[in-house]
Amino acid sequence: MEWYGRGPIENYQDRKNAAYISKYQSTVNDMKEKYVRSQSMGERCDTRWLTLTDKEGKGIKISSADTFDFSALHYTDKELFDIKYGHDLADIYRAEVMLNLDCIQRGLGNASCGPGPRPKYEIQKNTVYRYAFRMSPFTK
Repeated sequence: MEWYGRGPIENYQDRKNAAYISKYQSTVNDMKEKYVRSQSMGERCDTRWLTLTDKEGKGIKISSADTFDFSALHYTDKELFDIKYGHDLADIYRAEVMLNLDCIQRGLGNASCGPGPRPKYEIQKNTVYRYAFRMSPFTK
């Protein structure tokens, strides 16, 4: 996979100071982290385009006039929710790619030992969020 956005490390709306906007390349398998959290593991922000290809270089391209966030993993959110430890990821590995395209995601905050996200990183009530993206065939 390749993308133009924040990386190479995972990043979130309130955690992206060390993730710079550039063109990055990775495998889906290398997008996972050592912890297990559904809907947040491996997130990348401020993405303009993303390509996913197979070994022959055939795949899809996702692009947006604005930006989107994404994650691509070999696990479903339910599978991640149901396990506790990173060493159990091999037990739920799938050949398929689970791609999440996010219009908005709540910031992480520091709720494990402190406050939640600052108000500007919360999803606002009574607010309409919109985004649009294009999916097209892609050959490398």
